[in-house]
Amino acid sequence: MALTVYTTAPDEETAEKLARGALEAGLAACVNFWPVRTMYRWEGELRDDTEQLLLLKCGREKWPQLEQFIKENHPYSLPAIVALPWEASHAPFRNWVEGT
Repeated sequence: MALTVYTTAPDEETAEKLARGALEAGLAACVNFWPVRTMYRWEGELRDDTEQLLLLKCGREKWPQLEQFIKENHPYSLPAIVALPWEASHAPFRNWVEGT
């Protein structure tokens, strides 16, 4: 089964570094990232920031290593790292992701 792993980064430079590192390490088949506005409560305060949203596609067997890579290379003390399983997907694309 394939997964889409969701995380955010504080800026484009960090997002590119995470994306390139995951791809070069063979932990993701492809990564999409783009700017988003994020509102959240953190340490008792309401925050309103801009971030880069990353969607990393990988096979399920790579999830533990990808999660560890993000934790080790992310500047946030508590990064969002969420794996979303693919309930349904275009088979040729899924096969490519799972085989990469």
